[in-house]
Amino acid sequence: MKLLSIILLITTTVWIDSLYAQNIETFTEPYKRIAVSASEIGIIDNLTVKEGERVQAKQVLGKLDDAVLLASLEVAKSAAQASGARMSAEADFETRKQQLKGYQSLEREGNATNREIGQAELEVQQAAARLLSIREDMEVRHLECERIRKQIQQRQIVSPIDGIVVSIEKNAGEFVSPTDPIVLHIVQLDTLLAVFSVPRLHASTIKQGSEVSLSIGLGEGTVIGKIEYVSPIANPESNTVQVKVRIANPNGKCSSGVVCRWALNTSTDVSSPVIRSSKATESVSPLR
Repeated sequence: MKLLSIILLITTTVWIDSLYAQNIETFTEPYKRIAVSASEIGIIDNLTVKEGERVQAKQVLGKLDDAVLLASLEVAKSAAQASGARMSAEADFETRKQQLKGYQSLEREGNATNREIGQAELEVQQAAARLLSIREDMEVRHLECERIRKQIQQRQIVSPIDGIVVSIEKNAGEFVSPTDPIVLHIVQLDTLLAVFSVPRLHASTIKQGSEVSLSIGLGEGTVIGKIEYVSPIANPESNTVQVKVRIANPNGKCSSGVVCRWALNTSTDVSSPVIRSSKATESVSPLR
């Protein structure tokens, strides 16, 4: 009986060691991969970047042809700056006010009737209304200029993130259509992402925000990753849970697309086992 207990203890210990010594693998990938599209349709006028070039957020990468809009803007600006009608209305308004003051002075001397005063007041109100209408029209023209400027800005192709241009899908002279709007692709590599498929038994001990130790590539060493997301659901076919780990990479030391291992029995967070796992396979494969 004692021998049987020893055998059971050894078997259990080996099973537990095997369980928590499990390695899982995946591959590092860009934290973000953006397909940059044009927000309007038209012909690409120019692109100011090349493949492999680093770009910054809000940097203009190119633009669609905007010659018609530029011409429309000049017309709208000329209309908004036209001041003849406004000056005429202002002069008429001042004249009507002076006439009213004259009638009011005559009324005090008994030389103007209430009808004349009323007519003068009406003419002042009409002149004021004409001046207000012209000013409102000028404001609309200024807004029209601003609208055209916004349309010109929309024809610019702007980078949404800091990153690197990895591919250019369309060049100057090519047409951007609603069904095919993508112009180029940008990736963010100052932060990497590793998406693991973790066995459900281990996933129950993993907490979002905790840190884990990961082995990256061949000769690139060990890095600390931060668990960004733990899926609330498991894959019933593989009995695994998707876990996303964010890896800081400010100096570009770690490459994207290399093998990344997470050992389930080591972690910088002592409250939970560490995982070097992969969403692709649970067997150890040669490092790249």
